[in-house]
Amino acid sequence: MMASALAFLAAIQAIDIDVGRQLFVDDWLVGNTQGVVRAYNHPVKEFDSPVMWPETDLEREVDATRPYRFAPVAGATSGGLWWDPSRKVFRLWYESGWMKHLCHAESRDGVKWERKDLGIVKGTNRVLTDTLLDSWTVFPDYAAADPYANWRMMVSVAGGVTDNRLYTSSDGIAWKYIGDAGQSGDRSTMFYDPFRGKWVFSLRGGGPGKGGRNRSYWASATFGGGSCLWDFPQSGKSEGRHPGLPRPKPWLATDDRDPPDMSVGGRTPQLYNMDAVAYESIMLGIFEILHPLKGDNGDCVAAGMPKITDLHFAYSRDGWTFDRPDRTAAIPASRWGSGKWDTGYLSPMGGICVIRGDRLWFYYTAMRGDATETTPYSSDPEIGWRRNGMHFNASIGVATLRRDGFAGMVADGDGEVVTKPVRFSGGYLFVNAECRFGELAAEVLDDAGRTIAGFGASDCMALERMDSTKAGMRWRGGDLSSLAGRPVRFRFKMHCCTLYSFWVSKDASGRSGGYLAAGGPGYAGLRDR
Repeated sequence: MMASALAFLAAIQAIDIDVGRQLFVDDWLVGNTQGVVRAYNHPVKEFDSPVMWPETDLEREVDATRPYRFAPVAGATSGGLWWDPSRKVFRLWYESGWMKHLCHAESRDGVKWERKDLGIVKGTNRVLTDTLLDSWTVFPDYAAADPYANWRMMVSVAGGVTDNRLYTSSDGIAWKYIGDAGQSGDRSTMFYDPFRGKWVFSLRGGGPGKGGRNRSYWASATFGGGSCLWDFPQSGKSEGRHPGLPRPKPWLATDDRDPPDMSVGGRTPQLYNMDAVAYESIMLGIFEILHPLKGDNGDCVAAGMPKITDLHFAYSRDGWTFDRPDRTAAIPASRWGSGKWDTGYLSPMGGICVIRGDRLWFYYTAMRGDATETTPYSSDPEIGWRRNGMHFNASIGVATLRRDGFAGMVADGDGEVVTKPVRFSGGYLFVNAECRFGELAAEVLDDAGRTIAGFGASDCMALERMDSTKAGMRWRGGDLSSLAGRPVRFRFKMHCCTLYSFWVSKDASGRSGGYLAAGGPGYAGLRDR
């Protein structure tokens, strides 16, 4: 009885790895290593130019009756970009004009975008008749039988303390207003956490830290209704619109490990926004970190320059704690004076990234600015925010990263990685690894650390001189199905090799069962199954 009880205890303490590729962004699954270091990687900006920029009259805010210009904008904060397998197109929800028109475009290849007359506002690709938008996010409903016929959107309608309007749509074109959520500061957003079945509202204001911009948290199992209401008092007031209701929890902020940027004033960085999406076995977050000038918005207004925000990766295993082990920008702004389309004000897209073969494509909005447009702000957005050069020339571009390539375990000679005890129900081990100049073999160990007969390194058909984001590991003794449900460890024996992820699939195709961020060609849904 004692032996069987200990075996049962070991099995339930082992980490379940049935959902998704297992990434090495942290030590969650790492038992011990030898001769190996972890290296963090960043996306590479593609094309040196945007894939969408202000071209139409709507995007360029063309109006011959005005003696002045409004900001040309084809971007989103955060909007949404998703692969729709039902239509086999990339779909983009974006903004035409600063804080103005919510529009829709689609693309077969993710590079060339088509703006169709959608009939909502005749002759345009607008999908919403509201004309004041501060920030907004589009997500499919993961819990629906057909997520692509159940779109959800939150719109923060103005600056300062703002109302957050909730909408639903069966096609992503015609939207129905279903009521408000609680209020928040501007530049708020939302996402869905399918691991916990929660809609998460990432809200500006009321977060941790002293002063500056930060995030508060609210989660709901349903989108809309009373569970999406909270109290949010304005500055200097003890109560907000919903007195007596709970308030969002203080959540995220920058800290002492975030270095100031001396090139733009050297002031303390602030958390401007945080978006997230489920990717494989984790929640992948994007922290939009602001490097404020001494006068903050005022200095940008005076120069007609965009605010400087960089995009940083963050990772979560529980949907609440988002770790940032690498504090360098994943996608940095090019900075004022660079002449680049992405000078500043970088913002991620809702959905974060799509999967294109062996690469992840991260779409992001950025602004070029315009030093000739320095109209001061005003309480009237028609003559202030939308006329100042800091918001001019917003476009959307792409940066790409190897699939699972956020971090790799690197052996420059001989090395090994041994996992913590894990359990699985599949039978086929796969890895994402680069060993063009070396090799990778795998062993399976029991809960006492002994090699299981038939699954040693000498039994493994090692991967040699190869580079693959999905390579099957095989043993002469057969597949892993006989070990399903048992607590085991994997020992990866490496020579001149980088290991990015591993997973145990239920079949020889290598499907991971994990989440696919914003999806991609070749995938029929939001999970790899």
